[in-house]
Amino acid sequence: MNKINPLVLSFLLIAGCPVANAIPLTFTDVTDPSPDELIAFGVNKTYSFSHNILDEGYNALTDTITNSSLVFSFLDESTDAAAESVFFTFDLSSFGSQLITSGGSTFTTEFSGLTLNGLLSPDGILNVELENAGTTNGHQEDRSDFLFLGSTLTVNVDRATITTAPVVAAVPEPASLALMGIGLLGLGWVSRKKAA
Repeated sequence: MNKINPLVLSFLLIAGCPVANAIPLTFTDVTDPSPDELIAFGVNKTYSFSHNILDEGYNALTDTITNSSLVFSFLDESTDAAAESVFFTFDLSSFGSQLITSGGSTFTTEFSGLTLNGLLSPDGILNVELENAGTTNGHQEDRSDFLFLGSTLTVNVDRATITTAPVVAAVPEPASLALMGIGLLGLGWVSRKKAA
């Protein structure tokens, strides 16, 4: 009989093992209220919505979030320079407030980092609440208001994939088949001899 080379055996074992790969993907979810949402200190003090990357194909079982960013756009609809601010809450966690100081101009703010990644990882949904926080030096009832123009959530992930090499069926050698046949004949002969 032929001896199997240990090097060839090692190669065959490694070739048959599954290989894990990561495919980088980017998911983007946009919230664009139409018309733009007025957030005023009074009647419409808060505005809530959700970003959902499940609709884009995110899978919490196979995707690992590498980084994410959430960009908000606001417009201070008054032309005066009075300071106004917005208070951010993501998945019931406070993320502080941001001053909107440019009267009559568009203002953007961005969130990113590990905390945002952690909020998204379990379910792929980020619940957002925006609240008019007034000014830093006191509230301005009926004056502290701004428009929410929209937000964009961008999430980069590595998707795990597992590929396996095709399994090669082992072909028995003729000598092994002959040996097995002789063994079966022997068993048959012994059982026949006992029966007689």
